[in-house]
Amino acid sequence: MRGERVADFRSDTVTRPTPRMLEALLHAKVGDDVLGDDPTVQALERRVAEMLGQEAALFMPSGTMSNQCAVAAHIEPGEEVIVGTHNHVFQYEGGGLARIAGAHVRTIDGEGGMMPLERLSRAVRMPSVHMPRTALICLEQTHLVSGGTIVPLRYLQEVRALSRDHGLPVHLDGARLWNAHVETGVPLREYGACADSISVSLNKGLCCPLGSLLAGSGAFVERAKRVRKWMGGGLRQSGYVAAMALTALDEVLPLLADDNARCRRLGGIILGLPGLSIAQPTIDTNILFVEVTDSNLDAPAVETALADHGVLALALGERLLRFVTHRDVSDADVERAAMALQQVVAHP
Repeated sequence: MRGERVADFRSDTVTRPTPRMLEALLHAKVGDDVLGDDPTVQALERRVAEMLGQEAALFMPSGTMSNQCAVAAHIEPGEEVIVGTHNHVFQYEGGGLARIAGAHVRTIDGEGGMMPLERLSRAVRMPSVHMPRTALICLEQTHLVSGGTIVPLRYLQEVRALSRDHGLPVHLDGARLWNAHVETGVPLREYGACADSISVSLNKGLCCPLGSLLAGSGAFVERAKRVRKWMGGGLRQSGYVAAMALTALDEVLPLLADDNARCRRLGGIILGLPGLSIAQPTIDTNILFVEVTDSNLDAPAVETALADHGVLALALGERLLRFVTHRDVSDADVERAAMALQQVVAHP
């Protein structure tokens, strides 16, 4: 397949900037964001804060740093964070909750990114010198491990009400909040009203090479700035990335609905293929988990065979494959992946 275009479904983090985004980079007005005088970063922070209905926002190099910075800005070391067992901030951020924030973590099993409200309420500890103080609830929208599931707004509002009853802040990992927004039509401000802090990614569906925004109250963002400093997260001329992000919010954000639709198209085709099954109840957005049920195949073998056809997917263990749609995946790429899968399962 040398020299042939590859259809890369491994992640939406493989996206590349559009020509308009690169043009914005070339003409960006920049300063030094660590010194606080980069006008393009400031414009991006104001815009995202306004979109999310928050007072302020802070540019961060990555989504993981954004989440970990948020937790460290909300709690004191030794305090407890309540989080879903399969949430990204707990499972896939290198143990940062303990290493960076010094958090005591309490996990709750749930489905589709939703911890049962009764269990969540019971998990909040009564004041006691013998126990850690409950200090934060973490949520995720969309929920990666559930297949990009959209957590219902009503549930987020119920957790928000519960958190207020207990005097607790809520952090929302909104790395793919943009995908939920375009799919549901729920205004970003309504999602923003459900949390005290929100992280959103720039380098997934929005196609920036890096970056995240962490939004919250003015006081929270000031605390987060200090945490970002000791995490080494300050970037000097980050206005170049901010210029691309501002363009992406105009150009790419409205197109995320197409990514979601392509994912459902691929899922619909896979439903008819023997030896494969959809490993999630619904396909809400741009993430699709596929189980390899043919005993003569396994996920790594299918991943390798697909690569020979110029299609890249991600094997997650022996039986699970992940496909993620994004701007650099076209309708033709979806058909190509479907045809490749048909050939692979037909000749195991």
